[in-house]
Amino acid sequence: MRHIFAATVITLLCIAGGCTAGGPATPGADIDYSRLGDTPTAAERRLLVTFEDRTIGRTVSANAQDGYGGSGAAYGSNSDWSTRVARTLAQRHRIQMVAQWPVTELGVSCVVYEVPATVDIAQVMQALAHDEQVVSAQPMQSFNVMGTIDVSARLQADPAYGDPYFPLQTSVNTPHMAEWRKKATGRGIRIALIDTGVDTDHPDLRGQIGHSENMAPEPADHDTADRHGTAVAGVLSAKPDNGIGIAGIAPDAEVLAFRACWPEHHSALAARCNSFTLALALNQAIRMDSHIINLSLSGPEDPLLRKLVQRALDKGIIVIAAVPGKGQPGGFPADMPGVIAVGQGDESNASEVVAPGRDILTTVPRDSYDFMTGNSFATPHVAGLAALMLELHPEWQAAQIAEELRR
Repeated sequence: MRHIFAATVITLLCIAGGCTAGGPATPGADIDYSRLGDTPTAAERRLLVTFEDRTIGRTVSANAQDGYGGSGAAYGSNSDWSTRVARTLAQRHRIQMVAQWPVTELGVSCVVYEVPATVDIAQVMQALAHDEQVVSAQPMQSFNVMGTIDVSARLQADPAYGDPYFPLQTSVNTPHMAEWRKKATGRGIRIALIDTGVDTDHPDLRGQIGHSENMAPEPADHDTADRHGTAVAGVLSAKPDNGIGIAGIAPDAEVLAFRACWPEHHSALAARCNSFTLALALNQAIRMDSHIINLSLSGPEDPLLRKLVQRALDKGIIVIAAVPGKGQPGGFPADMPGVIAVGQGDESNASEVVAPGRDILTTVPRDSYDFMTGNSFATPHVAGLAALMLELHPEWQAAQIAEELRR
């Protein structure tokens, strides 16, 4: 198996009735949202194979996303040549093709397959490892956001302030944070928020999100205004001095909201992502020239995502990720060299940047506010502060920003 480019085998969600041996499922087919909580047994049978795609960057005709959000124009489209290769691999290895997309930043085409129950998955993996057209392969990884709701906290607005809940934002009223916020607002800095969906119609977020895109399967009601992503976005960019709610740390930054994770159930804060959806979002964040990438999530080591994160770092993008809390599994991608790891200081990780993550008042869907706790909400504090630093010091690199943050 060649290792010219990053590659992966990702177990994925297969749409009921949408997978056919040797060919892609119907593009745009509806996804059964109730099946997003894949069982381990089902997940083990879904693979993503990558091969070198020499057609990336050319004008092509079609894009099979198989129900995953996003447009072909955004991701780049599958060429007829790459689709033929994908179908040939499906027939050769007796696997079912689910979806295909080009990882433009790595020069490979990724194809999601499902291994039928009648076929031995170990034999398929071994055969793929020796296939001349396959670059490399890996198991699917699952990632989780790092946040909880603090049910003990309560809102008490002070109408004397331009943002009545601002006095309750103790995390942004510290002397060091206040000093940076007097000097900058994040103007000219583009932050990629890779998370669950954001409620772009929230009165404190309306007009604050420069780009919103869904990479994950859509819910049955098509409502992607999710709780976790909306809360993280509020910490970053809630509109200041509008007479309502709170104020974000970097309100003038351009936020690109990529929905790569989905809640466990409607209106839940807990959410999960997978290698496929995160790769889609990372690839797009890099393509759109983000200055900062915020990842309020954590999971196991993932070769394809490692390549994409490294690609971002090599291009000078500042990547900020949450460390898992006590007793939580994972640690990737915060454990990658060059990534700014963020926690609350109770994870025994000397390399992490410590930021506020308890009783964080922020935006939630349906024009509301709530208190959140977790490293998920420490992470955007650091991303927002990094945006302020970059506005004032555009020449600073990730290492310089991390050093300043640790002070």
